Amino acid sequence: MKRVDATMLAALAAEANLAPSVHNTQPARWALDQAGRILLAADLSRQLSVGDPSSRDMGLSCGAALEGMVMALAARGIGVVIDDLWTDNLRDWKPGYRLAARLELTGDDAAPQALSQWITRRFTWRARFSPTSTEQIERLEHWAAKAADVRLACGHEDLAFISSLNDRASLTIMRERAFRDELVRWMRLSPRHPAYSTDGLNLAALQMGRLEGALAGHVLASPLFDIADRLGLGQALVAESEKTMTAAACLLFHRPENESPIVSGQAFYRFWLSFTRFGFAGWPMAVLADLPSAAQALRERFPLPPGHRVINVLRVGPAPSTVPKYRLPASDLVLDGKPA
Repeated sequence: MKRVDATMLAALAAEANLAPSVHNTQPARWALDQAGRILLAADLSRQLSVGDPSSRDMGLSCGAALEGMVMALAARGIGVVIDDLWTDNLRDWKPGYRLAARLELTGDDAAPQALSQWITRRFTWRARFSPTSTEQIERLEHWAAKAADVRLACGHEDLAFISSLNDRASLTIMRERAFRDELVRWMRLSPRHPAYSTDGLNLAALQMGRLEGALAGHVLASPLFDIADRLGLGQALVAESEKTMTAAACLLFHRPENESPIVSGQAFYRFWLSFTRFGFAGWPMAVLADLPSAAQALRERFPLPPGHRVINVLRVGPAPSTVPKYRLPASDLVLDGKPA
């Protein structure tokens, strides 16, 4: 049976870490236990205590990385059986880490997964989208109609509804000073920031120039935002409607309400890679799932299957250029597998 050693695990971890994560926090960490199994743990220092107090988004991020690991192993002909440990409350594996999953290598050869060829082409685009061809729209509609966990919203009226709802929900959450402070801590608004090229949201990812980034940081991290909001300018500071309306469509990604975030995160990565095939980039509107009033408004306009809830909403469309992925080095992703 094929085995994974420490050197191979580092290479696998780097590939798995190309998966999306909330605010590009990259919480997934990897280790080998004494039986040669691969362990996935969440680095609790990367949890968004304000924006993600329940750790759901961190679990989704780890689940996406887990799917990336499965694809990286399959590319090497290695199959695995996954043991989801997220809800087992095994939080004392190591101080500061939550054990999320365990992967047992099987003796069966695995075939490379078709979606893995789109990993390097997947990226987030936070600006105006390019015009969409009729063929791209038709392919997207055909795929969404068959997908069990995707609800397609397209056409001017649907886009305008989601666009307006997103702007209102964003203002609601941005009015919380603690949320803004946490967001700014993960923004890399100057190339001189020590983590500019490794994690968080830098100027390239945010599609901002240096001056715009400096102003954004100054306003968000100070009482200036509250002052502007009291003057009626808050909505203008967070509005994305003009850019949202250039999207080809919005995709509501939904999953069973009681599903483990690890499983949902795996499905979310497959979902994103699936529409990448059509030449689309994506831009998440997570606030529409996180804010209960916004999620309810979505369900009323776009009914979901019974027992399902919105995990995320992505506006999608062709991007005029690509954005590189800024990731931690592989050495930061691998841990000693011995329990504390």
